[in-house]
Amino acid sequence: MLTNAEAVKQQLLAAVPLQSTPTQVLDYLNKRKIEHSEYLRDPVEGNSIKAILRDQSKWSIVKMNYSIVFQFNDQDRLIAYVVRRAYTGP
Repeated sequence: MLTNAEAVKQQLLAAVPLQSTPTQVLDYLNKRKIEHSEYLRDPVEGNSIKAILRDQSKWSIVKMNYSIVFQFNDQDRLIAYVVRRAYTGP
């Protein structure tokens, strides 16, 4: 598991660089078995794919996950990533 949001962002940038298509992003997420939405077209909030990178540890009481939003322009090209850390637990 990656240890911080910036490390997750750097790994994503290497695998699916800016200007990638939604299909390229979805292919990457599927190959890595990362949970995700379909490509969402929204004229108000913008086009996006939402994903979550889950903590796979079995013994942690509190798990650290990362929510990822891939943002696309009107030409269906990746323009940004938003990575946020989220904790889950009792």
